[in-house]
Amino acid sequence: MNRPHTAGPARRDTPSVGPSSSGPRRLNLGVVAHVDAGKTSLTEALLHLGGAVEQAGRVDDGTTQTDTLAQERRRGITIRSAVATFEVDGVTVNLVDTPGHPDFVAEVDRSLAVLDGAILVLSAVEGVQAQTLVLYRALRRLGIPVVFFVNKIDRTGAAPGTVLEAVRNRLTTALVPLGIVHGPGTAAAGALPFPWADPAERERLTGLLAEHDDDLLGAWVAQGRPPGPRTLHTALGRLTRRGAVHPVLFGSARTGAGVDALTGFVTRHLAVAPGDRRAPVAAQVFKVDRAPGGQRVCTVRVRAGTLAVRDRVSLGGDRPATVTGLEVFEPGGAVRRPHATAGQIARVRSLDDARIGDWLGRRPATAATAAALPEPGFETRVVARRAGRQGALHQALRELADIDPLITLRPERGTARIRVYGEVQQEFLADTLAADYGIAVDFRDTGVVCVERPSGAGAAALRMGDLGHPYNYSLAVRVEPAAPGTGVELVVAADRSTLPLHVYGNVDGYRAAIREYLREPLASGPHGWRVTDVRVTVTDSDYPTAGPRAADVRRTTCQVVEEAVRRAGTTVCEPVDRFRLEAPAHELPAVLTLLARHGAVPEAVRTTGPVAVVEGTLRKAEADAVRAGLHGAAHGEGLLETTTDHYRPAPAPPADRTRPAGPNARRGSGAADTCP
Repeated sequence: MNRPHTAGPARRDTPSVGPSSSGPRRLNLGVVAHVDAGKTSLTEALLHLGGAVEQAGRVDDGTTQTDTLAQERRRGITIRSAVATFEVDGVTVNLVDTPGHPDFVAEVDRSLAVLDGAILVLSAVEGVQAQTLVLYRALRRLGIPVVFFVNKIDRTGAAPGTVLEAVRNRLTTALVPLGIVHGPGTAAAGALPFPWADPAERERLTGLLAEHDDDLLGAWVAQGRPPGPRTLHTALGRLTRRGAVHPVLFGSARTGAGVDALTGFVTRHLAVAPGDRRAPVAAQVFKVDRAPGGQRVCTVRVRAGTLAVRDRVSLGGDRPATVTGLEVFEPGGAVRRPHATAGQIARVRSLDDARIGDWLGRRPATAATAAALPEPGFETRVVARRAGRQGALHQALRELADIDPLITLRPERGTARIRVYGEVQQEFLADTLAADYGIAVDFRDTGVVCVERPSGAGAAALRMGDLGHPYNYSLAVRVEPAAPGTGVELVVAADRSTLPLHVYGNVDGYRAAIREYLREPLASGPHGWRVTDVRVTVTDSDYPTAGPRAADVRRTTCQVVEEAVRRAGTTVCEPVDRFRLEAPAHELPAVLTLLARHGAVPEAVRTTGPVAVVEGTLRKAEADAVRAGLHGAAHGEGLLETTTDHYRPAPAPPADRTRPAGPNARRGSGAADTCP
């Protein structure tokens, strides 16, 4: 398929790895955006242009290729990441469509690290929106090249120039606009390609690129004129891949305007060599599904080597697994193949213990880490409407949590608690439970996720032979507050000769094991929340000549620490967010009034041109109310970003959560025992 492009061939900076890397170039390309910016429509337009579909699907009609879930088509939003493949000019493109709604930001998190580049879509009407900021900063943290596509230039109210200015003010000034929009806001809107033959335009482009490229600047000064188109193409591709600049293209996914130029740019400048097929295998899991028969199917990006059917590989560094089936994404869909090679995305079967984020084989030293996107800040109780279905609900949630790290499950008597980002995510989970498991549920007591800190010091001990203590191990510990933000500190003050070092090899092995054992008793304090900022000191230890089993040490540690925490007492602490709020400068008085109404503490207020920025702290429980009120206070032009900053004693502590009962509950403890 040959077509004109706005950018010519570019030299890849990535060095060749030898003859074993021969083959077509590949591009794993993400399409990301705030909800309703037109991300899925652009995905369909790219697939149509690449010949993967005869006709671009429409979100409103529920005919898109990547939104395959019934809920996605009914709601008109992307919920689960999806992969579709096409080929253009010898480049195989795996297009990864990701959610745009902030409730599903963790689904985006899983997919970003496997990308070679990303298209960040903005609406020519709405411009920079809240999720745009989150996504751009996550992509930059991962070092992923970003190309902006200003979509919907044909919509009434489209203002591409205003969007560019907003990107400069709120995201980055390192922009390289490629094209001129004509007729914005009309059905005939289009994007003219960059006029490479125009010396004045080449000089303008050279000036933009030379700010980030000393060699280009030197050549420009030496020649006394801007370089030719080929040199500029090469420099633009090199700087884009480095993340030094971000090209901006314009168009309309609905009409197809500008999509050809966008396709040409990313395939010419972001595609990579396939990699060394003979290297040790390294593949990253970024999606897990269940086949109709219940078998787990993992979607992986092969980073190096060759993954073949019947290969026995290391999963997550220490768990062996055997590949029983492979499907490689190719134009037309996932196709069964005997192997998948570096650069390809494949679906792999029989990785029964795999979790999202796991590596098959050896994780490369240069592999990107997960993006630092926000953790779910709210927790809700899930209750089956029919009391007799609660057991089935627990099993269903366990299955969903097993493949979806977004679902953090905490079973309780008659209910279960999960962590959530927002209401839309809850609705999706309810629909999934109803459709796939036949269980109708309600959500109750939704609130922020709190923690508990020790209020004072507490000590406890269990000795061999004590009533109700059947284990061959004695232990005494002291629990006391640690500095805020330190998490869990472990101090081993007991005489070394009394420690069961033969079980763990040495002192370091014992410390590592005890730290792991502390997870259970500190997962739920007297009020039902995770205990943190705590120092646990092992003051005494003893065991019989025959020695304890590791299970005896674990169970004893769990029970003793739980009792010591109960005696120390705890204070429930709520999360406080650090916020950054952007709004038009002339709306600042209304914005400050809104923040004051919800108890926010502004620490810095500054105005840069037309934009005012307020930074400070805010109770997480008030963040949604501020976000909702900001729409009116800033007339739809305000952006609020929040991240958990610290915890402080809750002004009105929430009611104690029900704590799960265990078989070893002790009389008089004041709470059910969580330890096995």
